[in-house]
Amino acid sequence: MFIGQSLAQAQLRLAATLDGLSDAESRWRPGPEANSIGFMLWHVSRVEDGLSSGESAQVSLWESAWHARCGHPVETPAVLRDRESALDLEIPDLALLRAYQQEAAERAGEFAGGLQDTDLDRPSTSWQGMRLADVLRHLATHKNNHHGQIDFLRGLQQDAWDLPPGTGVQLPD
Repeated sequence: MFIGQSLAQAQLRLAATLDGLSDAESRWRPGPEANSIGFMLWHVSRVEDGLSSGESAQVSLWESAWHARCGHPVETPAVLRDRESALDLEIPDLALLRAYQQEAAERAGEFAGGLQDTDLDRPSTSWQGMRLADVLRHLATHKNNHHGQIDFLRGLQQDAWDLPPGTGVQLPD
């Protein structure tokens, strides 16, 4: 299914972007009110986990274990609408964030891989007034949009940095 391939490609590129990144680089912000790579990775993971768990009627990975591993209360929202809260959020170590992101991506991939075309027209259980297709489209574009921001921050920190060859072309067999 196209959406599953899109999510897998986004995950491949995101993982490649994070390779070789240090904890200090993941927490670096280009300005006092800018987001860090670590924050964006946390946010992308929380949204991917929340949407795929909600649509598949599972307890989110965040609620089941990851909030405690990250040292956050379970109620910490995936979208921090108030700038001060987002900037004050304690960002876990990069290895921990990457492990959570990988698990969230795997759950989303399993969910998307089990769908039939007819499932896409059903109402979303996560977002009122939307179809499942709309939620999945948002998930793919959301992950890609934040990946672009992470790419940009990585480039600001390392002039010669670029994605490894082949990660933008096609999924490995």
